[in-house]
Amino acid sequence: MAIHLQEFDIHRFRGIHNLELKDLNHINIITGDNNTGKTSVLENINFLKGIDSVRNLAYSTTRSVRGMVRTSFSTFERVNYLFPVDEEVVSKIEYSFKLENKTHSVNLFKENYFELLPDSEVRKMMGYSNKVRECDEMIDTEFMNLKIDLDGQELLNEKYSEYDRFATNGKQETKLINTTLVSSFKHVYDDFYLSKVLNNVELYQEMLGVLIEFDEDIIGLNVDSKGNSAWRKRYMILSKNHKEAIPLELYGDGMKKAILLMSAVIASKNGILLIDEFETSIHTSAMNKIFSWILSTAVKLNIQLFITSHSKEAIDKVLKCDPTLQDKMNLYTLYKKDDSTLTRKLSCYEAIEAMDDYDIEVR
Repeated sequence: MAIHLQEFDIHRFRGIHNLELKDLNHINIITGDNNTGKTSVLENINFLKGIDSVRNLAYSTTRSVRGMVRTSFSTFERVNYLFPVDEEVVSKIEYSFKLENKTHSVNLFKENYFELLPDSEVRKMMGYSNKVRECDEMIDTEFMNLKIDLDGQELLNEKYSEYDRFATNGKQETKLINTTLVSSFKHVYDDFYLSKVLNNVELYQEMLGVLIEFDEDIIGLNVDSKGNSAWRKRYMILSKNHKEAIPLELYGDGMKKAILLMSAVIASKNGILLIDEFETSIHTSAMNKIFSWILSTAVKLNIQLFITSHSKEAIDKVLKCDPTLQDKMNLYTLYKKDDSTLTRKLSCYEAIEAMDDYDIEVR
């Protein structure tokens, strides 16, 4: 296991102001009340896999279903909502971090404005015919000028309209480290990383050993590919209880969430894994085995973990599931105070003592 990211400071992002995460550890548990910014911290760290990628910036409002993007937001909207909503015209995101012993700073600038465009031009941006009509109505169209710089060097300076649905910046993205962000709802959309698992025999066998907690008759996982399109790829579960393989999506959320988390670990080798509300859909009886596997495998694969939770029971189980890793864990509790987001950092030992000996609330 490694500490790729030593520090991460969010000066301005969504509703977060002046949040400092110092002395980051191999395993970092982030907790706090609702709306304190736990998920936003993960989203911001996830930018490191593509600082100037518009698609990556807008990840949080995108749903991927079997390889196809499903979202009710345009690219314009998805990027627009990253910025503080009260600053409607000119806005800024600022964050800095220390990665692999190098310190960096990133600034994102957004300026919104309106232009009157012919209806035919607007339809063209929407992907429809650009044929000029006899009466070409003028439409007031909103634009965003987005600039991104890293350490003072400009990476991106582009314009997007409110009708650019799946716009990308069309350039080589600035990737600093491999990151994987697992949202709390990702398993619902049958969006897994099983191609990585099926190429690693040892970890595949270990995964099956953990999945017995959900189905003691499970034999294996495989791929049933109907056609050449990626979105038609289907993962199947082999079980002693059934004469033929059953599609994974027909199983319960607990099984799907466990497979998602374990496959995400394998996909994050030598990088950073970000898991939001990691305990969601996992029954308490299976938590110890799953969490132990995730932590121990992260050690093998040189992965730094960031996980969020507001469940006292889940946090307690993670802190205690593998005593050999307790010196590699920190617990960060987020608090809102005035215009700032404050943090309280506890080592694993301090957190366990606070909960067990003094009944102190660490969430």
